[in-house]
Amino acid sequence: MLFQPYELKGIHLKNRIVMPPMTRSRADTGEVATALMAEYYAQRASAGLIITEGTQISRQGQGYAWTPGIYTKEQIAGWKKVTAAVHANNGKIFAQLWHVGRVSHISLQANGQAPVSPSTIVAEGVKVFLAKDGGDASSGIGEMVQHSIPRELTVVEIHQIIEDYANAARNAVEAGFDGVELHGANGYLIEQFIDSQTNHRKDEYGGTLENRLRFLKEVTTAVADAIGPDKVGVRQAPLTTLMGAMDDHPEETYIAAAKILDALDISYIHIAEADWDNAPVMSLSFKEAYRQEFKGTLIYSGKYTAQRAEEALENGWADLIGFGRSFIANPDLPDRLKYNLPLNEPKREKFFGGGAEGYTDYPFYTDIFEPAALGHLQLKNRIAMAPMTRARNEDGVPKAFNVNYYAERSGAGLIITEGTAISATSKGVLHVPGLYTQEQVLGWQPVTEAVHADRARIFTQLWHVGRVSHTSNQPGGQDPVGASDIQAANSKAWGYDENGKEGFVTCSRPRALSADEVKDVVKDFAGAARNAISAGFDGVELHGANGYLIEQFLNPYTNDRGDIYGGSIENRSRFLLECIDACIDAIGADKVSIRLTPYGGLHEMPQYEEIEATYEYLAKELSARNIAYIHIMDQQSRGSFALPDGFLERFRNWYNGVIILAGGMDKKKAEELINQGTIDIAAFGEPFISNPDLVDRLKNNCPLTQPTREFHYGLTMQGYLNWPHYQK
Repeated sequence: MLFQPYELKGIHLKNRIVMPPMTRSRADTGEVATALMAEYYAQRASAGLIITEGTQISRQGQGYAWTPGIYTKEQIAGWKKVTAAVHANNGKIFAQLWHVGRVSHISLQANGQAPVSPSTIVAEGVKVFLAKDGGDASSGIGEMVQHSIPRELTVVEIHQIIEDYANAARNAVEAGFDGVELHGANGYLIEQFIDSQTNHRKDEYGGTLENRLRFLKEVTTAVADAIGPDKVGVRQAPLTTLMGAMDDHPEETYIAAAKILDALDISYIHIAEADWDNAPVMSLSFKEAYRQEFKGTLIYSGKYTAQRAEEALENGWADLIGFGRSFIANPDLPDRLKYNLPLNEPKREKFFGGGAEGYTDYPFYTDIFEPAALGHLQLKNRIAMAPMTRARNEDGVPKAFNVNYYAERSGAGLIITEGTAISATSKGVLHVPGLYTQEQVLGWQPVTEAVHADRARIFTQLWHVGRVSHTSNQPGGQDPVGASDIQAANSKAWGYDENGKEGFVTCSRPRALSADEVKDVVKDFAGAARNAISAGFDGVELHGANGYLIEQFLNPYTNDRGDIYGGSIENRSRFLLECIDACIDAIGADKVSIRLTPYGGLHEMPQYEEIEATYEYLAKELSARNIAYIHIMDQQSRGSFALPDGFLERFRNWYNGVIILAGGMDKKKAEELINQGTIDIAAFGEPFISNPDLVDRLKNNCPLTQPTREFHYGLTMQGYLNWPHYQK
């Protein structure tokens, strides 16, 4: 029921969730609502009903620093910005009208007068929030001080306050509010009249229960007469003892109050239950009795979860449920409750005063199906198809079946193709496509066109395997190349054995590239990047991971060079950065990206002491170049080393750009990392092989088909195009 619409005296609410009033102390000079406040409330307009923070009806009604008012033209104009912003987001909003009574300080009162109250009774230990050293709201610097000794109101003054409430209600409607809520709770003025221990008057406003309820009745009547009872709610806290307010017989008192308000036919009563630790629980018998006496809408707030809210609605003693502090840190709280998503924790030190921090900077929950920006590109979702070698192109030229393969998987926001050879000597697997001939460029064009037809984006991965190759992969059977002549003797390439049989073969011993040859490889990367753009790709990803050539230069165990490409972190990183820079010069930084595997061990890449320092250096260098993204692979899912705890968070601090993560990815992990701000896009690998409709399956929680690994490589269409879409 919580997420069902509700009719509130002619006001249509899109759900039964209420954002209750919470003081935030961010009003401008003159107690005027600001543009920042408009942003704050508009962010939370997914609530069925917003009730603003307490808004004083007069200068006399103020009890805390920087709280907004609704009694001047400037204040009305300020609130108009708020209501317009909320209504623009299809929200509904009531203003809470507030007079604090004795809970104030002489520094907040005109001419330093004493605060007012039904009786001259001090609430010992009750403090108010004041600006420190004359600071404004943006400073957020305040202090809690004991409230000042109040003076007793005269009857004439009481009548004036009643008129102040009516005027404030008219002002609220002029400001665009859908209604008002009278703050009759939490030990403020209305409750000070109601509760026997704060009202010792001997006139018509004190003594008997009828007299103590008179002020509530007259204020509510005046406001209802001013704007209509359908626009009026009242907040009460029947069984709590906030701000020193206590009643000798609270159940009797507040049941009687409910009868009075029911007779006035107002829109709702908003019950504030105690929400502090170890607070007393309001009895079910009281709630049922209250429901019997008040036939209108009942809102309950206080320590509610989605489950407790549903129980309250189903049991019938509540119609709407307020969620307080959860709304502070979760502007999209209704969605988080509906889909059982994790909640942000609020910054308590930012509750009162200050600017955007702890106010409008809390993130909305991002699911992986929401759009994302990738430089100048818009992705339709945050799901990437990771590059996966499929080895289906005997002559290295993409064919019609490649078009079908990628087009079927274009539900992804971003596709990164299988590793694509940048030259004839860059291969370590038979039958991989390339991007170094015009025929290959023409072969890729139908692929990119098909992917773009489904509004997906596609980058190609530019690949040089270096030493992870075999002589049968090389032109004329020559040796593969590497940063150094260090063999990956326990690693496999996909080539021909001595009998001419295709399959996994031990990597051949490489020869070390000369400095001039290194420059030639850099040119090959740039040439392939230009060809990629000619083929219609949106960009390129350099394969700097998994133990291939670029990573072979980074790792001191596979790079023992004595020239400018070996030795120090800067020298070992030089080849990678030269390749990046050459591609940037060729096609532009916003079309260039790279894949990295920090702490990866695939293809015999040993761990080394300077791993963290190396990738910190690279992250900062790449950040300065404003490339499209960095794609990190966590190789734990491939049986290699896991990324250390906290590494991704540290990498995020080093690199100011889009981060994609692959490796053992699922929907839950992806959304957790995205909402933590650790990554921006989640890459899925193997699941895309056997689930061409993976995005739809993830979205609809459909089961996944498991891949058949023996068909990952090979010239057959089995395990390539024969995977079914899910049928319910």
